[in-house]
Amino acid sequence: MNWTTDLKFIAAVLGGVVLALLLGSATTWRARLFTVGAGLFAAVLGTEPLIAWAGISFAGDGWPYLLAGALALSGDRLARRALQLIDTARIPWTGSSK
Repeated sequence: MNWTTDLKFIAAVLGGVVLALLLGSATTWRARLFTVGAGLFAAVLGTEPLIAWAGISFAGDGWPYLLAGALALSGDRLARRALQLIDTARIPWTGSSK
């Protein structure tokens, strides 16, 4: 699946992003930009690794596009949840203290 030339993939991602914008609670342009960016990031970079990780062997006809649309729809919520988990984990900083 090539995300730059596959029209079904592009349509699924754009559909997910549009739904996220319409159904989301973002009221400022920054929040909407974050919604679009996180959705695109999750869909473009996460679809194929998630299919491989889950071991979906029947990813033939529409599964990759369905997954890409779902990731585009929920990408901002996944990013917020990951940042929230990182914040509450209180992971000690092991880098330089300079």
